[in-house]
Amino acid sequence: MAEKPASRSDAEIVVVRTNDAALPTRSPNADPETVDMRLLRTIASIVPADLPPISQLGLETTLAAMADATKAAIAADLDCWSGWCGEEGRSPLPADPEDLVRYVNALDGRGKKPATLARRIASLGTVHRMMGLAGEAAPTDAPMVRAALKAVRRRRGALQRQAAPLRLGKALDSHVTKGFTLAALLDACGGDLQGLRDAALLSLGYDAGLRVSELTVVEAVHIDPQQDGSATLFIPFSKTDQEGEGAWAWLSAETMRRVGAWLEASGIEEGPLFRRVGVDRRRVRASDSETALARTTYSIGTAPLTRQGVNGIYRRVALAAFELGLVSLPASELTAAVQALSTHSLRVGLTQDLFAAGEDGAGIAQALRWSSPATALRYGRKLAVRSNVAARVLSRVRR
Repeated sequence: MAEKPASRSDAEIVVVRTNDAALPTRSPNADPETVDMRLLRTIASIVPADLPPISQLGLETTLAAMADATKAAIAADLDCWSGWCGEEGRSPLPADPEDLVRYVNALDGRGKKPATLARRIASLGTVHRMMGLAGEAAPTDAPMVRAALKAVRRRRGALQRQAAPLRLGKALDSHVTKGFTLAALLDACGGDLQGLRDAALLSLGYDAGLRVSELTVVEAVHIDPQQDGSATLFIPFSKTDQEGEGAWAWLSAETMRRVGAWLEASGIEEGPLFRRVGVDRRRVRASDSETALARTTYSIGTAPLTRQGVNGIYRRVALAAFELGLVSLPASELTAAVQALSTHSLRVGLTQDLFAAGEDGAGIAQALRWSSPATALRYGRKLAVRSNVAARVLSRVRR
């Protein structure tokens, strides 16, 4: 453990690089099990006692081919299904198509979105196939189940609520006049160690349009500085690159200045770039006088930030921006606006900024590493109208 004290007069700053066990724990009852263990435990709790033996190698291979986020989602969906079956006195596995229709209707009655219903049914289908319970077709593929999902979509519409965008701000689009912006959040980041980390995190996440799973694994060795002050960022894997071929993204000179400031202050030389920073503020007596000194100790861990940690940073900095008067937003809308922010907000914001700048869906999909322009168009469907074929052609003659 090393210390890096600053000069002291009436205050002292101490930076400590330590292992994560020394940082305050957020939950004393944190579950140590892996996502694989959780999924297998959940499945084991609902499989029938007379289930024929299945191939252990096949099950392990199936799990290895899934992303951790997918396995976590399936486990959560199974918990929901198991809970409903317990309430209704139904058998969880193998599922009966009529029970699945009742389940869809029950979730619809609770206000669950069509996309959520579709995912939960898909998860059950995956589990049936994993456990050899699908036969020629999983019960989730039954026509009545498909029809139930379609009926919900027709009745409620399939439009999904997306994360609130964190767009750059007026510097790129003069129409951005209300709500949280990246510029406002960056201005709200302080000059202390935590603020330097937050600013680097926000700036890099926006430039590269990173998913949170990509953002939390960024390391200094992934960044290749260029002569003009910008850089390229190597992304080892992503949601659309599960085989790990890797991809590259561009980082601005401003982002590189912010990353450089964070690296210099934190002393991080290897490992994940964005980590937890513990803060301990207290007053102590100087050894050679009776003067009370304000001492702030920053403890930097070794593990990367979690999805929840990143989300908490966005929301905390957003609140600070509002309190500093950097955001044009009625106080009555503050809570909802903060809650609408998520780990996807920077990616949505960059997508909308690129549409507003006149870029098309194909180019944006390539820049943000989507397999097709469909998702980009969903995030920016309203802004895309300002740069589509009709707008480009008619704007020249219909003034």
